[in-house]
Amino acid sequence: MKTTHFHYIKLLFFLFFVTLLSCGSNKQIHTNSETQPVSCPENGICTFELLQNKRLEIKNDAFGKTYYSLEDDTSKNTIRYIYNLKNDKNIQDSSYREEIVFEVNASETGLNLLDTKLQDSKMLFGRFCFCRGATGYYKVKEGNLKLKKINETYQLDFDFKINEVPQIVSKISGVVK
Repeated sequence: MKTTHFHYIKLLFFLFFVTLLSCGSNKQIHTNSETQPVSCPENGICTFELLQNKRLEIKNDAFGKTYYSLEDDTSKNTIRYIYNLKNDKNIQDSSYREEIVFEVNASETGLNLLDTKLQDSKMLFGRFCFCRGATGYYKVKEGNLKLKKINETYQLDFDFKINEVPQIVSKISGVVK
């Protein structure tokens, strides 16, 4: 009887350790892009991504809220900038994120878009936080985007303003490849 009990305990320990080890096996998804430092507020962490051969598909949900999906398209590239506020892990619902996303023709060597022309690139600004009525994606209609492509590298300088919701990031500059 003691032998069976001993094997049962060994089996439980084995299952416990297998479960424990499998919890740490989450994989991160990375894009093929490499970035150089970009403008980023001191209180945040920013990422800059080039999503090659991807176009933006702008959609609206059943409540009229805008969102996007990425679709395969060899003639387009999508650029995405994400700002995450460094938040206090001890405060529930303290996360805050802003995102700028837009597409360009893969063959494009330079852009200079002003105000409503920004929508030629399907540009969206996203704000995500525990801020009732002031989150989601919004079309960018006010700003100046200067973009230059050299080989597979994009140099970006962008000033913008969103009127629908408050924003932290209003200027983005950097290089993404």
